[in-house]
Amino acid sequence: MPRTDEQKLMGRILVVDDQPDVCWVLSRILSERGHEVRTAESGAAALAALARLDCQVAVVDYRLPDSNGIDLILHMTERSPRLQAILMTSYGDALLCQQVIDQDLFAYFDKPFSNELMIHTVEDAVRASESGDDFLAKRSRSRTQFPGRAVPQA
Repeated sequence: MPRTDEQKLMGRILVVDDQPDVCWVLSRILSERGHEVRTAESGAAALAALARLDCQVAVVDYRLPDSNGIDLILHMTERSPRLQAILMTSYGDALLCQQVIDQDLFAYFDKPFSNELMIHTVEDAVRASESGDDFLAKRSRSRTQFPGRAVPQA
């Protein structure tokens, strides 16, 4: 049954970052908006969490102790093909941005980022997951969003 405008958007979100403070902040701000949030501090922990929770959105740091975020996202989407992935990093460059586009990730964030912008993007990703038809993909040549950053030139 489709949600009415009065019903609150409630997504299932996995936050993966080796910095516990980042996990805590994102978990808190998303939980306060009614989302079910799990956190993980490594790639292995993220895969285990994904096995326990049918996530709609994964917010994943690029540098993890046991993997890089893009490789982890590829493993996660093999298990959950409809998962919408958002990559975040403090170490971004043009090559990484191009990888994000090539892998058709939902969005990319440079750290530090605006919490409000992250909330908006995560909720767009939940809507995209629920709709099943990349409704945001039609806005540009690439479906990947770069909130707060210029889209890299191909």
